[in-house]
Formats: sequence, C-alpha cells, structure tokens
Amino acid sequence: MNILIGEMLYHPHQFTKEEHFEAQVVALADRIFGEQTIYLDIKKKLRGSEFSIIPDGFLIDMTVPSSPVLYLIENEIVSHDPFKHIGIQLLKFSINFEDSQTQIRNLLMKYILENPVFKERLNQGCHMSDARNIDAYLDRAVYDDFRAIVIIDEARPELYKVLQKINANISVLELRTYKSGDSFAYQYDTLYDSDADIPEVEETAGTDDGHARRLARRASCDTIIVPAQEQGFQETFIGENCWYAIRIGAAMKARIQYIAAYQVAPESAVTYIAEIKEIRPYEDSGKYLVEFKAPAEKLQRKIKLRESKNSPQGPVYVRREDLLSAEYLEDALQQG
Repeated sequence: MNILIGEMLYHPHQFTKEEHFEAQVVALADRIFGEQTIYLDIKKKLRGSEFSIIPDGFLIDMTVPSSPVLYLIENEIVSHDPFKHIGIQLLKFSINFEDSQTQIRNLLMKYILENPVFKERLNQGCHMSDARNIDAYLDRAVYDDFRAIVIIDEARPELYKVLQKINANISVLELRTYKSGDSFAYQYDTLYDSDADIPEVEETAGTDDGHARRLARRASCDTIIVPAQEQGFQETFIGENCWYAIRIGAAMKARIQYIAAYQVAPESAVTYIAEIKEIRPYEDSGKYLVEFKAPAEKLQRKIKLRESKNSPQGPVYVRREDLLSAEYLEDALQQG
C-alpha cells in the first residue's frame, strides 16, 4: 500500500537491518508510547538460573501514575523467523523474568539517573502517586507480572500463532515505514491504541496537553464496551460467557476488568455487563478472546444513546462507575 501526503507519494520501505529499525523506534518512542513513559534503549545481558537473556529495551508506563507498569521490549523486522528468532527469545524472557527482576531494577535505575529527562519523568510519576520515593516507585513497576511488547514492521499471522503458544502477556505493535526520496512517513500502533473514540477536551483540543488528558482518561478506564448484533449477542455473549475477536490496546489488557455489550439497533443500548476472567489471544488474528468470570448480568436499566449517530462502531473504553450512573451512553464516554 502506498500513501499520498500532499503531492508526495510514499512507498513501503522494508528494513534489512534490525538496528536501523530500532533507531526509528527510539526516535518515535514518545509518539508510540506517550510522554508519560520512559523508553530505555538498553541491551544488557541478564543472567538467570537457567540461561541469560538480552531484551532490546524496556518501557516504563506511568500514564496512570499510581500503577506504573514495566514492559520488556523486543524490536523485530518481518524477515526474522517468527519461531526461531522471535518466539524462542520471548519464551526465554517469560521464563527468566522472575530471576532477573532485581538485575532489571538496578539497571533501569542506573540509566534513569544518568538521563535528566528520564529522571524528571520518574520523579513526576512518583510525585503523583503515593510512593514514598522513586526507589519504591520503580519497585512497583518492576516487581510485578511479566509483560512484553514486540514492535515489528509487519505483523503476520505466523507471529501471532507463535505468541499464542507461548501463553504469556505479550502484545504486538506495528511500525510501518514509507519512503519518498529522502523523506520518511510512518504508520504505527500506539500503546493505548488509537484515541479516535476519546472525546476532545474543549479547553485543550488540538494541544499536546489535550491529547495527554484524553490518554490519561483512557488509561483510567476499567470497562470495554463492544457492539453486538442480536445473534452474536445471544449465542456468544450470553450463551458462551465470552466475546471475540476484539482488538485491545497493549496497555489496556492490564487495565480492563469488565466487558459490557452494546446491542445495536433496534435496541441501541448497553444492556449487560460481565466481570472479566481472562483475556487471551484469539487464534492467529492479533485480536483477543475475553472470557467472563460468570454469566453477564443484566443492567437494572438500559443505557441508551442520546443521539443515534453516536453509535459505537468498535470497542470503546469507559469507567464502570461512570457507565452505571450515566443517563445516556455519551455521558459515560465523555467521562471515560
């Protein structure tokens, strides 16, 4: 696929060397992950009881300051074998992570303290949380469950098939590059996925601060609303106590705790909600299956739309408390 920007036609550009692709990840880190994160381009051997690992980098997500999250990063190009090169690496990461946590924590703190921008970001996150100091704050991120992200120039079904077998919390973000002469353009996933469904904040619309506020609102959401046709709703949401195939942002997998069904016209309302038991890869699609802890509960009242034109066309995120107290669905979306 080509991209036309103004009068310039950009063609797909494939990297032949991983280090060149990694340089693009570093350059675009704040756009991909957000400015409330720290992306550390560190390649150091971490020794475990069974073997050693060398991640391509580390990401600390502080979008929700009270709950910082650490991701191990694997940067890859599509020409690499998804099993031998990518799958085995990530399997080793997941097995070795617990043994390596203290090494990782000390390594990250060393590099953060040497970088004034990163140190300031960590201090800001700590200041907005209840952590007593940056040491305790970093511990909160590191001493948690294993999470990893593969950043790749093209995600193919073979990669998702391998990741499904590993059965660990590993997400995939695509970073596609296009070239026109000496000029480059990029198409990429973000840590919290597209924020197109997050309403603008009027007083900050069009500003970086407005984007940050919208992103922070999304990160605080704990519920995903999925639009459902009548047949699928009855057979799957109600009949099988699950829902698939859903696209979920890498960071949102750890945030959402509930799933609600928006039944499309003629119902045009959110009618049921369920607590999430597990989110796991759905086949080799790059999407997810959400399994419920118990059968979905019918809401005491239907949460309808104020205007039919605002009908969700895909998954949207809200806070459960906002959804249940909203007069109209748009009210919950404005909050979330």
